[in-house]
Amino acid sequence: MRIILSYVIFTVLFAVQSSAAPVVKLSTQQSYQRIGRLCGWYTDKDAQLTLNDVMQPAFQANFKPYIHDMRSYGITNAAIWIHATYNSKERTYLVAEFANIDSIFLYYFDSGRLKTIVSGSHLPLKNKRFKVPGFSFELPASNGQPKEFWVRVRSGNAVIIPLALTTPEGLQRSFMGLFVIELVYAGVVLALFAYNLFLYISLGTRNYLYYLCYLICFVGFVLFYLRGFHVFLGQALSYFINMNGISFVAVTYMFAILFSVSFLDGKKHAPRLRKALFILIGLLWIPVVFNLAGYRPGAIKILELCSFLLPFAFIYMAVKALKQRYKPARYFLAAWSVLLVSMMLFATANTGLLPFLPFSFWTFYILPIASAIEMSLLSLALGSHYTEMKREKIAMQEAMLAAVEKEVTERTKELKESNHVKDKMLGIISHDLRKPLNNLSGMLDLVELKALSAGEIQDFSLTVRQNIKHITGTMNNMLNWSLSQMNRIETRPQKIILYPFVLQIIETYWYATDQKNIHLKADIPEGIMVLADFNQLNLVVRNLLDNAIKFTPKGGMILVGCRTSAKTVELYVQDNGMGMHPEEVERLLSENSFYSTEGTEEEKGTGLGLQLCKEFIVRNGGVLQVKTAPGEGAEFSFCVPRV
Repeated sequence: MRIILSYVIFTVLFAVQSSAAPVVKLSTQQSYQRIGRLCGWYTDKDAQLTLNDVMQPAFQANFKPYIHDMRSYGITNAAIWIHATYNSKERTYLVAEFANIDSIFLYYFDSGRLKTIVSGSHLPLKNKRFKVPGFSFELPASNGQPKEFWVRVRSGNAVIIPLALTTPEGLQRSFMGLFVIELVYAGVVLALFAYNLFLYISLGTRNYLYYLCYLICFVGFVLFYLRGFHVFLGQALSYFINMNGISFVAVTYMFAILFSVSFLDGKKHAPRLRKALFILIGLLWIPVVFNLAGYRPGAIKILELCSFLLPFAFIYMAVKALKQRYKPARYFLAAWSVLLVSMMLFATANTGLLPFLPFSFWTFYILPIASAIEMSLLSLALGSHYTEMKREKIAMQEAMLAAVEKEVTERTKELKESNHVKDKMLGIISHDLRKPLNNLSGMLDLVELKALSAGEIQDFSLTVRQNIKHITGTMNNMLNWSLSQMNRIETRPQKIILYPFVLQIIETYWYATDQKNIHLKADIPEGIMVLADFNQLNLVVRNLLDNAIKFTPKGGMILVGCRTSAKTVELYVQDNGMGMHPEEVERLLSENSFYSTEGTEEEKGTGLGLQLCKEFIVRNGGVLQVKTAPGEGAEFSFCVPRV
C-alpha cells in the first residue's frame, strides 16, 4: 500500500518535474537506444534500500545522470539502483547486454499495479525470456505517456551495466550487437588454432602446444564467461562457468607463462625472471582456490594485479631476447604491448580512475578485439619461429651435405692413394721381388748343372748374398708397412742408450760397406739416452743406412751422429754421395710417396723403406728432415726425446 501511495505522489510530482527529467523515446525510426546517459544512477553501499525508499520524492535528487553509454562499478558489494523513463507506443524491451550479473530486479507499474521481474545468472535458464547472453525484460507500451521503471543490480563479479531499450523490431539489432563481434572473434581464433595445430603436429615443439592451450583458455574466458556464451551449454555447465569462470584467467596465465618462457628461451635471455614466473605459476592456484571456495572478489582482485604485471614481464623478456638478435621476439613484443594497452584502458575505464575516458561499448569490446590482434601477432611470432627453424634446418642440411661431399672427396682421395699403394705393392712383388728370385733360381740351376767353375761360384755367391739381402729387406719393409696400415703396430717408448744401439747396427753393415769400399763410422757420445720404440728406431736407422750406402760411391764416407739439446737428441745419417735436387726432396717427403731412383751401382729400391721411416719417426715424436744438394751428398735427420 505504501509503494502504491508513493507511486501516486511521485506521479503528481512527475508532472511538475517532467520537463527536467530525460525521457527515452522509441519510434519506428529509432527502435533501439542505449540509455546509460538517460538514466539516473544511485549506489546503495549497504544494499539495504527497498523500492519504497528509492521512490520517495525526496530521494529522487540522489539519482545522478552518467556521461557515458555504459556504467561500471568494478568489484563491489553495493546494490546499484537505476531509474529511467520511456515513451513508446508499443511493447518495449529493456536489455542488459552483459551476461555476468548475479541478480537483476525490474520494477514498474502497469495499470496502477506494481510489477516485479527477477532475473540474473543464478536463476534457471528457463526463466530467461530469450536464451541469449544478457538479460531481457518486457515493458508495457506507454500509450503516449511517459512511463518509468526502476532496476536493482547486485553481482559478485565486476558490476558492468550496459542497458538498452528497444522495440520488438530493435531486438534484432541488440542481438546482432551481442553476436557479430564475438562470431568474428571466434572465426579468427578458430583459424589461428587450426594453423598452429598443424604446426604443432608437423614440428611437435612445446611452444605450439603451450600456445594452443593458452588460446583455448583465453577464448573460453572471453566467449563463455565474459561474453556469456555459456547460456548455450545447458543449465549445469552454464551455472558452473558463471560462478567459476574467473578461474579460466588463472589457467590462461599459467599457459601464457609456459609459452612465453619456452618461446623466448627465458633460461638463456632472462634466467631470474624465468624463476620468478615459475614461482608465480604456483601462486596462481590461489585465486583458483578462492574462486572455488566462493570468494570471487578476492580472486578477481589478484588476477587484476597479474593482468598488469605479466605483460610487463613478458615485454621485458622479449626486449632481452631482441637484444640477443632473436627476430621472432618482435611479434611477441608487439602482441603483449597491444594487450597491455587494452587491459590498461579497460581497467581504468572500468574502475573510473580516469573519469574523462569514456566507458562505452567500444571499451567493452576492446578486450576481444585486442586479444584477437594479440593472438594473431603471437601466431606471426610462431610462424617467424618456424621460418627461423626451417632456415636453420636448411643451413644444417647444407652443412651436412658439404661435410658429406668433403668426406666423399677425402674418401675418393684415400681410395686413389690406396689404389696407388696397391699398385706399388703389386709392382714391388712382381718386379722387385720376382726378378731377384728368378735370378736366384737361375743361378741354382747352373750350380746343379755344374756349369760354373769354382771361381765363378765364389763370385756368384756374392750376387746371391746381395739378392737375398735385398729380398729380406723388402719383405721386412712390406710386412711392417702392411701392419702400420692396419694399425697393428703399437709404439712402446723405452729408454735406449744411443751409442751401443747405433754401434750394434753399424756392425751388421760391414759386408755391404766393404763391397763398395765405403768408410762407415759413428759419432755418438757415450751416455746419451733417448726415449723411443726400440724396434721402430732400429728400422729407421737401418733404412737410412741402406739408403746412404745405395747412393754413396765407392770410396765414399757415411757418418751416423747426433746433436743434443736439453730436451731432444737429433740423430742423423750423413753421406758424401750423389745428393738430390729440391724437386726430388719434395717428392721424397710427400705423403704416401714411394719415390725411388737407382743407386751408384744400379741398386734398385722400392721407396717403401723411407715411407716407413717417416711414419715411425712421427710415432716417436719427430719429423724427417733432409739437407742436400746435387753432388754434395745428403743428410737425413730427425729428433727424439732425450731422457
